[in-house]
Amino acid sequence: MKTRIITLLIAIIAIAGISITAQEYDRVIKLYKDGELIHKYKTTELDSIKFDKEYKYAVSATITPSKGGTVTINGATGTQYVSDGGTATFVATPNSGYEFKNWSISGIEISTSKSYTATITANLTLIATFEEQTVPAPGTNNGHAYVDLGLSVKWATCNVGATTPEGYGDYFAWGETSPKTTYDWSTYKYSNGTYDSMTKYCTQSSYGTVDNKTTLELTDDAARVNWGGSWRMPTEAEQNELRDTNNCTWTWTTQNGVNGHKVTSKKNGNSIFLPAAGYRGSSDLYDAGSTGHYWSSSLSTSGSYYAYGVSFYSGSVYWGSYYRCIGQSVRAVCE
Repeated sequence: MKTRIITLLIAIIAIAGISITAQEYDRVIKLYKDGELIHKYKTTELDSIKFDKEYKYAVSATITPSKGGTVTINGATGTQYVSDGGTATFVATPNSGYEFKNWSISGIEISTSKSYTATITANLTLIATFEEQTVPAPGTNNGHAYVDLGLSVKWATCNVGATTPEGYGDYFAWGETSPKTTYDWSTYKYSNGTYDSMTKYCTQSSYGTVDNKTTLELTDDAARVNWGGSWRMPTEAEQNELRDTNNCTWTWTTQNGVNGHKVTSKKNGNSIFLPAAGYRGSSDLYDAGSTGHYWSSSLSTSGSYYAYGVSFYSGSVYWGSYYRCIGQSVRAVCE
């Protein structure tokens, strides 16, 4: 065995063009990197010498259009080299005015998520496709912009109290028209301090004074009072029309750094953005950036201390009943 090792070392040394004496090669093997000694072994300590190859594959991304955004692979930019069987995580970040569409290979879509992880067994190049954000058809009502989605009403481009589509805007208790610092039954306009003492909009005597009003009057409508014109809060039916997947596609996305849902009409391709503004309870803001809660003008039939609204998070859009005293967003509509 020792003879074989010495023979192999002589061969290695011969290839490297190193000249040594007989007294040197049978005592110590020295390993150098960039001219520096990094390790040395006595030949008596070695059983054998093996040279193993570690396969690494080139992993990269092509961005289209090139100004649409950026891509990192395992947290770094540019081509990365990944060991056989390792993983590469691609993360797409849209530039302002663009949104991420998908990852693809040879024209075949493989994912619509901004983050995609692949197991690497060969060289891999993914195409990251971005799209320029749709500019809504222009239109205004009393100085506030709307989008025609081809539905029964036109939808505002931003929340009441906001000036941009991504702005959270103000939070309103149901039937109140001004934001406030505390949202609970003790501060709610239409109760005597408890959930079962409603003074307006009540259909059940167990929850207060019955007046059988089930839709907000315009004097109690946050959209009409704050924006004027023909703006108002949407009814349950109008929110359900927006939520209907036969009418619109809801896509969780990030727009100008704000999480929310892009709602795109299947009727004409126009869209609105609903930010995940969370909600207010007592004096706190909850779940901003992860959920959105939007009032309708309709009283709930499950209890007069509830009102209907549409809610969402990244994986779901749903209809619900909520305490009238909490603070939620308002996205206005007009005819």
